[in-house]
Amino acid sequence: MIQAARALNLDARESCTYAAAQGPRLETAAEIRRMEREGCEIVGMTGMPEAALARELGLCYATCAVVANRAAGKIPGEITMAEIERNLVGGMDKVKRLLARVIPILNEER
Repeated sequence: MIQAARALNLDARESCTYAAAQGPRLETAAEIRRMEREGCEIVGMTGMPEAALARELGLCYATCAVVANRAAGKIPGEITMAEIERNLVGGMDKVKRLLARVIPILNEER
């Protein structure tokens, strides 16, 4: 997945520390600062418990995350739903391109 993302010039990281936040609401600037101090690099509401369960079962697992906003306090001004929706549309286009490249490779490996 990493190789495919890089071939498509997508932002890809081999590892990242994810913080699962209690939704359905955006985090406050104070919560973001605390999570950042604790070493978290990306925050979301939907990335757990799948990763932990996959590890417990010894399954290969990768997350394909779409960053919907830069987080409270990381950019000037308020985060708007219009901004989030724009980022999701663009992000999902990237996910579709990535999966179109990765799925055939995974099928070949089976």
